[in-house]
Amino acid sequence: MLNIKNTKEVKLSNQEYQNYSKQIVLENIGIQGQKKLKKAKVLIIGAGGLGCPIMIYLAVSGIGNIGIIDADKIETSNLNRQILYNTNDIKDFKVISAQKKIKKINNNCIVIKHQHKLNTENSIEIISHYDIVIDATDNFKTRYVIDKICYKLHKVYIYGAVDQFEGQIATFNYKNGIRYKNLYKPELLLENNTCNRNGIMGIATGYTGTLQAIETIKIIVGLNKKCKNFLLAYDIITITNKKRKIYLKRNKNNQINKLDLNNIIFNHQLNKIKHNVIIVDLRKNFDFHRKHIKKSINIPIKKFKLHETIKLIEYFKKTNNLIIYCNRLERSIIASRFLNKKNILHYILHPIE
Repeated sequence: MLNIKNTKEVKLSNQEYQNYSKQIVLENIGIQGQKKLKKAKVLIIGAGGLGCPIMIYLAVSGIGNIGIIDADKIETSNLNRQILYNTNDIKDFKVISAQKKIKKINNNCIVIKHQHKLNTENSIEIISHYDIVIDATDNFKTRYVIDKICYKLHKVYIYGAVDQFEGQIATFNYKNGIRYKNLYKPELLLENNTCNRNGIMGIATGYTGTLQAIETIKIIVGLNKKCKNFLLAYDIITITNKKRKIYLKRNKNNQINKLDLNNIIFNHQLNKIKHNVIIVDLRKNFDFHRKHIKKSINIPIKKFKLHETIKLIEYFKKTNNLIIYCNRLERSIIASRFLNKKNILHYILHPIE
């Protein structure tokens, strides 16, 4: 649980009052909110494209303690999105360079560097010292470690991910809320999302990292009063930059419903699933033949409950991961409920816009 409510012993210097004067006058921040920010201990896992804007905005906001964990050195290809660094920093370790830069931004901020990768052996010792953990990695294996240890130690986990022009964020393990494993099950066997393979725009990581920083600050100062059981997904190049909230509901027994979010995947993740997939398109024949995902088969939803259909799905399911798709998420959810009753493991592909 967060241990930043009692701020009686926290003092702000005259210089800090001047630095944060524009924040302190805000009704939702005030002096107490600024003291909470100074007392907070935030761990940022990954000092790359997401980590850089997170570090900058947390430092200028007055976070008193920032931990950075990363084992990599700065490369030329990093500079389009890792905005803390420049050409003079190439070949330096990211955590060392980041620590120097943050101290120049806010010399009142205590910056602790962890110059290694987070793993099962060191995760408890490191994470236990912090109030909030921000995931700025691009590594699925590391995310499962973060999820497990944050749950064990009752730490809030701020998740963010970017692929090409798409991004998503979520707040995990907050007030008995959802976890990362509720979003992506380990048995999906996803491959790591790397910028080297897919490419990335710096503005995409900057936007996502900024959203993660905002969520962190809101939790610290107490603006997030309710559990946030949803994933925020977006595409930065759409005209309206439309964001989608994918909710994970709870049932009557206060258990996390395995339907709405637990089995949803996004379009850019299809090529990262290691094993074979079979995609069932639920749209009408006309819509399917006009345009459809490669290697998908068409079973309109009105035929979905037929005995022959279930036999066909069970046949394909023996050697493939089953994914159902429709341009209307509601229709996919209806089909998903039916498959759940038949105990057929499957995933929902979020509508492609």
